[in-house]
Order: sequence, then structure tokens, then C-alpha cells
Amino acid sequence: MSNLLESSSYWNSKGILLDRMGKHKDALECFEKARSIDPKDIDVITNIGISFDKLGKPEEALKFYDMALQKQEDTKTIYNKGISLSKLGKYSEAVYCFKKVLEEEKNNKNAIINLAIALQKMDRLDEAIQILKEWGEFDYTYTRAHLMLENAKKQIENSINLLQICLNENSESIPSLENIAYAYKMLDMDGESLRYLENVRHLYSERRKVEEKIKNLKDLLAECLSNYEKIGQSLTEKKDCGKNYNFYKDIFEGLFHDILLIDEDYSNFLENYGKRSISSSNVYIKELLVRTNNLRESIETLKIKIEEDIGRPSIRYIFYILDSLERKKESDVQVYLINNGDMDAFDISVLIEKNKDLNIPRIEDKIEFLKPMEYRPYKIQVRPKNEGLFEIKAFCNYKGNEFYESSMKYPLEIPYFPDEDSVSLISYLKVLRLDMDATAEEIKRRWKELSKYYHPDKTQDEQEKKIKENILKEINEAYEELKNYY
Repeated sequence: MSNLLESSSYWNSKGILLDRMGKHKDALECFEKARSIDPKDIDVITNIGISFDKLGKPEEALKFYDMALQKQEDTKTIYNKGISLSKLGKYSEAVYCFKKVLEEEKNNKNAIINLAIALQKMDRLDEAIQILKEWGEFDYTYTRAHLMLENAKKQIENSINLLQICLNENSESIPSLENIAYAYKMLDMDGESLRYLENVRHLYSERRKVEEKIKNLKDLLAECLSNYEKIGQSLTEKKDCGKNYNFYKDIFEGLFHDILLIDEDYSNFLENYGKRSISSSNVYIKELLVRTNNLRESIETLKIKIEEDIGRPSIRYIFYILDSLERKKESDVQVYLINNGDMDAFDISVLIEKNKDLNIPRIEDKIEFLKPMEYRPYKIQVRPKNEGLFEIKAFCNYKGNEFYESSMKYPLEIPYFPDEDSVSLISYLKVLRLDMDATAEEIKRRWKELSKYYHPDKTQDEQEKKIKENILKEINEAYEELKNYY
């Protein structure tokens, strides 16, 4: 079996996710694990370099970038090599990397901006400004203003004009407001500078509220990942324990796709965070938090279902009303005890408590075992004095070391005096060993399971073959009829 948690792609994806959470050390461990599984994966080698760079070790990062580039040149690695070279003050080599990236991707925004910054550090401001002038978007305009401010006083007024253009696009751009305040301070216009700084202080206060939500999102995603891996370990342990294994394995791997989708949207949010208004950032993060909470609940539900449905019996009661109860002196209720699990259930005790209102005695029964898909019918006679409830419980001591309990109350939420259509629906569900709350997906899955279980080719005994043929015919007819209801 191909185990997702044993694949290089899983650990590489997890590393990218942790990196976005700011957990660079944990991300590096994931990339190293991915590399131990697939030492030739260039993307993984590059990601190890990125982690070292973010951990403040650009020299170490360069070793891995060069290792990746020896195997194959790609723009992602070349760009990140340029970033590390800039951090080491090797601006001419960084310029070479960024220009090489732009030969392949002429509109690579990050390469353009970092090329301009590196040129300015080499005192080639005019060349840097000229590159940025070709682009009119927020990031380029802001970078141009920032570089001009760093250069000399003679550029200050032009810088302020450019930063005002940025504010027209986003009035809540804290970096633009801070730079304008700094520029006015350089011009000895302290009053104007303080006015902008006051706005900055207010925005920082509001941003902190968004940052708190971002922190909550990171913590939730980290919790989801941790619980997800625990489920993976549980699945590995239960690999050969039952037919439901592949069903839950598919759901498990699908949930990782959901994790990646949330992470991708979070990445897009971060990329444009500086340009977003506080209100739009707030709305976006709230939506991501809702999705992540739903994901956490799905992971928790899957964990419970795996524990309950793989490698153990699943004793369950299903009720069918044969006659209506209300205002009648006597009524019959048909009850089915079913093993919906993968394994044989042993030592089953059935208990129906005495009920004075419904005038039913205490009923106890013992069943040695039920095979998967096998069921045991009961008919209970009810003579109600008043409307009331009774509860049926089943206890299963499985292989002497685990104890399960299942219970259900009667009546269920289905109407008294069921019409002919309702009675038909109930009878079809009974054939498939399902109750009234079954979904279309459960009906289809159960039909497949029973069709396989009762297929005549499963036996060589002619008499048993005929019995299975009749049962299979009932199952197929019930399934076809149920398609009209769902």
C-alpha cells in the first residue's frame, strides 16, 4: 500500500505549510525527512535552503541552492540564491541571479523589486529607479519611493508624492504612512510627521486584532496537522483489519487536500496582506478560521469513525413500525439488531426494560455472534396505556477484551399512521439493513457491500447459491426503488 505519510510529497507539503506558519525549524525537519525518502527531489533541496535562509543562515542556504542547481537550473532556486547573496552583502552576484530569473520570467515582481534594491545598495540608484518606473503597481511605486528616501534629501519630495500615490490605492498602508512621517521629519516638518504617526499608531492597534486571528489560524492549522498524522498512524495499524479500511483511507487523503487548499488561500492572503484594508483582512481571516474549524471537526470525526468502524463489530438497532401506535390498543414494532462492522460480534446481550405506560415486559436475549451484515429480527407487541418511550440496549463483549454498547429509543421521528409511500420506503431500507436517517451515499455503499456479500458466485453449494440469488434480487430491487426517494 502507498502510505501518504511515508511519501516525500507529504513531508515537503507539510514543510511548506509550517514555513508559512513561521515554524522554520520544524519546516526544516520536514524537508530533511522528505529528502531522506527522495534524495533527488530538487524542490525539496531548494526548500531546505530556504529554511536555512529564514533561520538566519544564508551561507548554509547557498550550499543547498548550489546543490539543487547542479542537478537542474530553475528560477525558484536562482531567485532564492539571490536573496541569500543580498543578505551576505554580495550584491553584484545577487544582481546576476535576479537578472537570470528575469530572462525566463520577465514579469517576476519579486525579482524586479529585489534587483532594484540590490542595485541601489551598489549606488546605482538611477538604474534601480528606471527599472521600477516601468511598473505602476503598488509594490513597485512603494519600493521606488523607499529607495529614493534612503538615497538623499534631494529625493524626499518626490518620495512623498510617490507614497501618496500608494495611499490612494490603500489608505491603510502602514509602511507608506511610516515613510511619509519619516520624510517629513527629515524636512523638519514635525507637525506633519506626528499627524501621520498618529494614524500609524491607530492602524497598528487595529492590525494587532487581525494578527491575533492570524495567530489563532496558525495554531489551528498546526493542531489539524498533528491530529491528521495521528489518524495516519492509526490507519497504518489497522491496515489489515477490515473492509472499511480503503474507504476511510480515501477520506483521509482527501482531507490533506483540504489542508493544502486552506494553506494556499492563506498564502495568497499573506502575499497581499500589506495592500489589504484592515476590514477586508478581518473578513478573509474569519472565513479561513471557519474553514479550518470545520476541517478540525472533520478530522476529529474521521478519527472516531476509524476507531469505531475498522477492525471491530458495530452493533446497531434499526426500527420499523409495522402498525401505528397512536390511539390503538395494540401494535407491533419490528426491530432489527444488525452488525454493521467489519468483524464478527460475540456474546451479544439484548435488553428491553419493562415499560408500564406501554405495557411491555422486560425482555432479555443472548446472541452468540453476528457476522458482518448479519441481522437478528425482533417483533415486540405494545399495548399502550399512554404515549411513551421505551429504550433497547445491546451489549457486545468482543473477543473478551472490549465492551461496546448501542442503544435506541422508540418511537423515532417518523409520522404516526405512515402512508403507503412511507411504508414502502421503510421496507426497502429494511432490505438493505438501513434506518430512516440513511443518506444516498450510505445507501449506495450498503448496496455494493451486500451485493458482494450475497453474490451467488461466492459459494459452490447449489442450495446456498439459490438462497443468495433470491436475496441478491431483493437487494437490487430495493436499491432501484430507493433511487426514487433520494
